[in-house]
Amino acid sequence: MNTCTPNSHIVDSRFYSGGYTTIEARRIFCDLRRYQHWLDVEVALAQAQAELDIIPNAAADNIAQNARICLLDLDGIRQGLQFTNHSLMPLLEALRKNCETEAGQFIHFGATTQDIQDTAQVLELRNVLFVVERDLHHIINLLLQRTRQYRDLVTIGRTHSQHALPMTIGLKMAGWLDEVWRNVERLEQTKERLLVSQLFGGVGTMDALGEKALPLLEKFSAQLGLTVPHLAWHASRDRFAEYLSTLAMIGGSLARIADEIRCLARNEIHEMEEPFHHGKIGSSTMPHKRNPELCEQVVVLSKLITSNVSLGYEGLICEHERDYRSVRLEWAALTDSSLYTCGLLALMKDILANMTVHEQRVRSNVLQAGPLISTEALMFFLGESIGKQNAHTLVYEASMQAVETGKPLLDILMKNPEIAKNFSKEEIQQSTAPEKHIGKSRELTEQTVAFVTTCMQTRTTPAEDAACCPLCTGQEGCLCVI
Repeated sequence: MNTCTPNSHIVDSRFYSGGYTTIEARRIFCDLRRYQHWLDVEVALAQAQAELDIIPNAAADNIAQNARICLLDLDGIRQGLQFTNHSLMPLLEALRKNCETEAGQFIHFGATTQDIQDTAQVLELRNVLFVVERDLHHIINLLLQRTRQYRDLVTIGRTHSQHALPMTIGLKMAGWLDEVWRNVERLEQTKERLLVSQLFGGVGTMDALGEKALPLLEKFSAQLGLTVPHLAWHASRDRFAEYLSTLAMIGGSLARIADEIRCLARNEIHEMEEPFHHGKIGSSTMPHKRNPELCEQVVVLSKLITSNVSLGYEGLICEHERDYRSVRLEWAALTDSSLYTCGLLALMKDILANMTVHEQRVRSNVLQAGPLISTEALMFFLGESIGKQNAHTLVYEASMQAVETGKPLLDILMKNPEIAKNFSKEEIQQSTAPEKHIGKSRELTEQTVAFVTTCMQTRTTPAEDAACCPLCTGQEGCLCVI
């Protein structure tokens, strides 16, 4: 008989977690990995203090040798949590038991719990940002490829879900590309403010750290590859609120793309379609269904990510110099949003790499929609002879009649004495050819592609191989259990 470990959160489901996150993302927030981050921060503190002769070198070395979660008594830590109701002390006590007696006295020397946990949380989010940045670069490259591929494919531009004017698929995708690129820029700016250390003591005065407090902060931060903040941010949680907002912006932009593909996959339109393989089932009762469930799931994840932004804003309201109400909100909101974002990005990579653009259906829809989708051009063409406002009124009346009766617009126009007197049917046909009225679609598309391509060339794309990521994945002693 198979035994099953209870999984109460969807991201931990053995069966359905793949629709919400990735294994790579789950490893970042593994309990043991989180503990190891806390230990890593304690080691960085001890080593920085030893360099400044605040604590003995031997003590720092001994702490570093023993600060490995695989060496500690996990059951003892769990029991300690229940007894002390303190999130960090049982872990430090387990480490102290493993260290030499003198070295154990210098663990957590002068720091406060939130110094350690905030700094470690920044390290976790740095790992998430690695994945997000890598996947966004991958998505940018896919969008560049798709935009170039469909640069000149004429399609129907739609506003308010109705036919509007001719444009190109390339221009539509260039809009996606431009928006996603802005999110890359937002992410870079967020990283500058987010990736900072925390080491300021109980109320931010650094009093317990002594005369070498400021040099210690510098060395501690350098050990961890983080920037030095100006002041304590125990009660200033704007960095994490910005992080959550940035993830929501990224998720929303990609969800807009997914939802556009979903809309264009409607049977009546059928111009785009998410990846499909034989054997993929859309319905238990309707065998013909090819539901856009990948695209729908992207929208679901975007909404889940966005819902957590309000918790980040709630966390901005802290009392005095420290308030754990915000921290406890963040442990849930930051983790969930990060997991969902990684899942959303993985889905979008698959969708954009393997989606189908039904080119013949696009052309067929354009042909069927003409010349109504070229009435703007028709109005200006007629207006040269009869005046623009007169032309607008005439074309409006003819268009409404065409829509309501199903009769061809050109036939209705040619029955108008003023039109028949001044224009031939062939002239009007030529003036309303959709491919002649895509405006600057090609130039705007090429301009956007060139801009993003140049920007990408100035940046280092994170490695695709997850083993290159500063995660515990694939490293010796990895304790993540998936």
